[in-house]
Amino acid sequence: MGGYGEFTAGDAAAGVFLEHTGNSNSGIIDSFLQDEGDLAGIIVTGPPPNSYVKSYPELVTNAADLTLKAMDKLLEKNGLTIDDVDWVVPHPGTDVVVQDVLKRTRFPKEKILMNFDKVGNTSAASIPIVLSEYYYKGKFKKGDLFLTPAVGGGFYWGGLLFRL
Repeated sequence: MGGYGEFTAGDAAAGVFLEHTGNSNSGIIDSFLQDEGDLAGIIVTGPPPNSYVKSYPELVTNAADLTLKAMDKLLEKNGLTIDDVDWVVPHPGTDVVVQDVLKRTRFPKEKILMNFDKVGNTSAASIPIVLSEYYYKGKFKKGDLFLTPAVGGGFYWGGLLFRL
């Protein structure tokens, strides 16, 4: 899987379909997207023949920081705590980032859903794929609260808070 700050990429596409059910207790509660342009140089690629993606160790620290910041922002804005959340489904840019997040939060590891160990970094498809996989395994129940923080290249970060 590479060294500290490197990543493994997968290839995938996914989406999530939401429909109005008339139940005011379910649906999207909040979302946001921000950028940290000053961090854009942490992930770079060169021209061919060396056109592979190169990331730097500070990627891990910044990605973990922003993942936690995204979680905190959504929870605080909506008067919630991590104890109110049933599932955290982060974008796992690297497993090292998620392990760093786990070290710094008291959220139970078994309630953080990922598939990085099977498919690598599937970019924007990572969260929808995990939601689909676990939904079809019957893992979720009506009323579950989800927090989906994400950090991406160019250094965008944000999250979605929703209830099933």
